[in-house]
Amino acid sequence: MRKKIIGIFICMLLIGASFVVTGNIADEIYQKQNYENEIDKIDYRKSQNGVVLDQALDENRKGYSVISVWGSYYEMGYAQAELLGEYIIIGLNEVRDYVGNNYNQIKDLMSVSIWLPEEIEYEFDGMLDYLTDAYPSENIDKLDLKVMNTLGDWAYGFSCRSHSCWGRYVSNPIKTLSTRRLDFASVVPSANHHVLCARNPNDGSTRWVNLGPPGYVLTPTSVNEYGVLVSSHDYNSYDTDFTENRMPRMVAFRYATTFAINPDLSTHLNDIYNEMQNYEMMTGSFLNYYAPEGYGGVMTFNPLQSGPDFYQLRTPQESWHHGEAMITTNQWTDGTYTPSDEDFGADGYYDDESPKTLESHWDLLHYDGAGNRGLHQLSLAYRNREDMTIWFDGRISSIGKRTPRLEWEWEDLFFEPPLAPNIDGPASGKVGKEQEYVFEAIDPDGDDVSYCIDWGDNSNEICIGPFPSGTEQTSSHTWDEEGTYIIRAKTKDVHGAESDWATFEVSMPKSKAINTPLFLQRLFQCFPFLVKILNQIV
Repeated sequence: MRKKIIGIFICMLLIGASFVVTGNIADEIYQKQNYENEIDKIDYRKSQNGVVLDQALDENRKGYSVISVWGSYYEMGYAQAELLGEYIIIGLNEVRDYVGNNYNQIKDLMSVSIWLPEEIEYEFDGMLDYLTDAYPSENIDKLDLKVMNTLGDWAYGFSCRSHSCWGRYVSNPIKTLSTRRLDFASVVPSANHHVLCARNPNDGSTRWVNLGPPGYVLTPTSVNEYGVLVSSHDYNSYDTDFTENRMPRMVAFRYATTFAINPDLSTHLNDIYNEMQNYEMMTGSFLNYYAPEGYGGVMTFNPLQSGPDFYQLRTPQESWHHGEAMITTNQWTDGTYTPSDEDFGADGYYDDESPKTLESHWDLLHYDGAGNRGLHQLSLAYRNREDMTIWFDGRISSIGKRTPRLEWEWEDLFFEPPLAPNIDGPASGKVGKEQEYVFEAIDPDGDDVSYCIDWGDNSNEICIGPFPSGTEQTSSHTWDEEGTYIIRAKTKDVHGAESDWATFEVSMPKSKAINTPLFLQRLFQCFPFLVKILNQIV
């Protein structure tokens, strides 16, 4: 099986090479200016645990989406599929067609590979549950999702470029600038739908942003809340070992993104490097771990290496631009010299020791004479933990057409769902008599909120608002029949994030019948004013 898979891998690399495209700068600028005229913008699409913040796709479904998801890992996976399900299905089918008769062999390989962290499985579970319900005729399973996510392990073989700087090369409030360009062939059309997905897990684990095609749980390029830019770079990728109990390199990049959680950022690089010593890898590569302020490095791994597959850790070196810059291409360096395939002018850029801007950092890779070779590019201006600016764009056609550059602040990519509302009002009442209830909830982000109320009597659910967070709002209802009812209410913020349901029990008791003696009935007939007096007493 190993020889067959290696043969498939080499064939895919050769096929993929035919998709590499270049263009000139003038074409790129022209395409950027005209892009907005050729795509369709959509209104925000929302789910229980996610929202499409921005999306622009052309008639061929190429372009970009920016989404934010939150909750458990299962809920985040479900939300991604709910928001982008049609595009995930398209990508799955494209991968199936691309692989052809060898598809089941790769599925078998994925079933015996190492997948970490375990939260990946939960995210896949959520995604799969939505897709199987919404698209039952597609007959997909979790291994289909895993094959699609590991496209970079078995159909990847082109040059990438990255660089990072800090110290003298930046000025306050920026502490680090990092840029990564992914030079990957568009072996399937869905690779030209670039999705920036912000994940906000509710278990307190690391928040992070991923850039890849629809449905990607693994990461070609990612940024975590600590400002670490993690990315894949080719290095000896023809060195492969497709046997069981090995970790796909795409899994390794995802694992590295969220593994280290020590508040002391200086420990993160060694923490993940030491952790990776425990696993054998499937495909050779560099793992870029660009932690801010010089705490990052580049890890080398290779399945044919004797001893641990992770066998070299490169850190900034004083002899290369004062140890205040790093570079990664696809050739070896120990950090004391510029790699031999460097082609974008890094030395000249850093020989000028004046502080750099995010714009110049971006431009160094974006306009380097390579045209539009990069499948996507991401730049990061780090100021502090969870305080950074992210820019990205992506290629959408073989003639050099690209998305516009999307510019986002970290805080604008993440949402805290509002809290469930407090419900206050009478716990009992009379049939047919209107009763008033008060609803109040706080949104952690300070967003305006609405209240959706189910009165428990099969009447239509109502939504009121939006109102300022933390302000009391009232709504009234009348129950027409006796019994016990459960009022349910949930909070929604302006982005579509929803709280859990809150409940409140209300009783509509039976009216007590009074058996009036015959002599009293006759008395009331003679003196009707006595009825009013009795009713007041009752």
